[in-house]
Formats: sequence, structure tokens, C-alpha cells
Amino acid sequence: MIYELDDTYKFPYLISEADEEFMLKNELREISGLSYFNDHSLLCVNDEKGTIYKFSLKKKEITKKYKFDRSGDYEGVEVVGDQVFVLRSDGNVFAVDHMRDEDILSVKNNTQLNAGNNTEGLGYDSKSNSLLIACKGNPGIDEKFEGKRAIYKYSLDSNILSDFPAFLVDQERIREILDFNGYTNFAITLLESINPSEGDVTFQPSGVAMHPITNNLYVIGSVGKLLIVLSPEGEMLAVVKLRRSMFRQPEGICFTPDGTMFISNEGKGSVATICRFNYNQ
Repeated sequence: MIYELDDTYKFPYLISEADEEFMLKNELREISGLSYFNDHSLLCVNDEKGTIYKFSLKKKEITKKYKFDRSGDYEGVEVVGDQVFVLRSDGNVFAVDHMRDEDILSVKNNTQLNAGNNTEGLGYDSKSNSLLIACKGNPGIDEKFEGKRAIYKYSLDSNILSDFPAFLVDQERIREILDFNGYTNFAITLLESINPSEGDVTFQPSGVAMHPITNNLYVIGSVGKLLIVLSPEGEMLAVVKLRRSMFRQPEGICFTPDGTMFISNEGKGSVATICRFNYNQ
């Protein structure tokens, strides 16, 4: 189900049916993030090992591995020029150089975000030369931003995190759009009271990517099984319900320069996948 919230906007993908589905080997069963590398390859990370995996779209397999740090909860990966950035759930970002050489150099950057924010999504905004960091957990650092999910910008020019979220996703607005009934709203409130650290389960971001043609922001959430589309100004353009049989645990999202969209799914007791969706202009 696709909810388009602006008369001038049409969601440009047939999300109910992937144009291609890649089955992943056990090594990527816990795939947690992916990024466009070149016309033939994506880069992937899993949430257990400090390794970047190069996945060939032609061979449909891992063709190279790059060890950049020790094991940890790595949730996002993003290619920016000749560098690769990897996000850990505690807010740290690893800048990885010399990916095309054997001698890899990795530098850890503290973004001010922490484990309480539970950072899961990593994208890139070329206009501001900033990484986009989506928080699955607490949306704020000093402020609470109750009822919201936050996405921050981390400037690659200054290595400084934005004081304020660049984008805020309103949970209540999502519930209104999806027309949650009283029982569902009660269940969400009950779950939040039982496990406050988990927070509102309406929508929790797990991946974020900026569309290369429209500059709209796509935010995917495994918790909630939703894909939210925001305008560059932060206006909510669409809420897309993801079919559970196809998106068992959607954790990563990226685009090729021509707008082709890829979404990765953790195995969750089955086979992990990467789904390709062609761009319908």
C-alpha cells in the first residue's frame, strides 16, 4: 500500500514486485547496510564484523572483502568519492581510505551521537557534503524531540554534527496516515511503557538514502515495515507499507546514479536478500 500525500508527487517504483532479487550467502545473512560502488558492484556491511564486502551484481556474489576494524555493531556504509564511511550503532563513523589498495587505512570519528541514539542509517547529501545519520533510538542529544525520529547531518568539511536534526519524522502523522485503530495505538503505547529504551514502534529508521535525481530522502524502517519519502525541505511525500513476505527485515537502501533503487533484507531465519527496483520517471 502506497500513501501519496502530495497531489504533485507519484512514488516512482513498483515496490510490490522487485525487478531482480539477489540471494545472499550466509556471510551476509546479517546484512545491515549497502551503498552504490560502481555500475557493477555494491558495498555491504553486516552488524557483526568490521568488514566491508564488495558484492558483484553480475556474478551475484561477494568478490572482495576489506577488513577495516574489529567486530562491532556496524549498521551503515556509504561511498563518497574515494572514501568509504561506515556507521556503528554507537554513533561513531569510520572513514576508510585506500579501498582500491591492499593497505587500508581506517580512522574513527566521534559524531556526538551515542548508543542511546542507536544510529542505524547512513546516507550522503552531496549539496552540503554531509553524511546523513538516522537514529533508530533517541532522536535528540540535548533535546528530546518526543514523538519524532531524527536524521542528522555530519559535515565532511568540518567533521561536525549539526546541532539540530536536518530531518524529523513525525510518528503521530504516520499513525494518522495509516489510520491506526484504537487497539493498535494502545498496543504501541503499551510496548513503549514496557520497554522505554525501544521507544515508539510505529517507525524506527534502519536505512537512509538521498535520491540522486529528485534529492528526495528515502528512509526505510525494519520496525514498522515502512518506507518514508521526504522532500528536500522535510515535507512527508509518501508512506509506503512494505510487504513482509518480501521485506522480512529491511535494513539498507541505496540508489545508482540513474535512480535504480536497492533494498537489503537481513535473513531473519531465512536467506538474506538484495532487491532491485527500476526507476519509473
